[in-house]
Amino acid sequence: MLTLETPRLIFVSTPTSVIRTRLTLSDFLAEVVVGPCETAGPDGRLTIHFPEEWPGEDALQMFPIWVARRERSPDPGPWCDGVVVRREDRLAVGSMGFKSPPDATGAVEIGYAVNRSLWGRGYATETVEAIAAWALTQPEVRRVTAECLQRNPASARVLEKSGFQRVGRRSTVEGDLLLWESRASAVDRPPDGALPRSVQRTPGAEH
Repeated sequence: MLTLETPRLIFVSTPTSVIRTRLTLSDFLAEVVVGPCETAGPDGRLTIHFPEEWPGEDALQMFPIWVARRERSPDPGPWCDGVVVRREDRLAVGSMGFKSPPDATGAVEIGYAVNRSLWGRGYATETVEAIAAWALTQPEVRRVTAECLQRNPASARVLEKSGFQRVGRRSTVEGDLLLWESRASAVDRPPDGALPRSVQRTPGAEH
């Protein structure tokens, strides 16, 4: 499990229990184990409010697939989807994270979405910056990639603000996708195994 902190938000890997609950309930509270952070209780847990609009239609359609995948491999490690939680009220404001572990070339792809009612508040940019920065400190990662539809300029602005460079385009049945990537220079990479100060892992946490 991975926990990341930003000034306004907490990012934590989505527990399998939350995914299962969201398939049957549209608005609920759940206790989630997190790494050390100011907002968590003394037991290392955070009670999060998951509203009806979380995690978005696209992610919700993937939930049955993710549950089946985790049944085969119960511990996804840090390379999985995550919940974006607003510190002030512990509301789940988005769903972001990694689509899979880094591949043989050192590339790892991210996806991101924010609750529609909260668009325009900078939550996506704040979290994308944090998860991309964390990924680029990992020894097996050489670049972080992302895609967005050409007709979605707001999504492209998130990547631009987060330091991604546009590197290509591909056509799909949904429309043209713009391809993006972010790379870290050697001087930006900490020693192997080191973590940024804002990042905590929670080993052995229940999913």
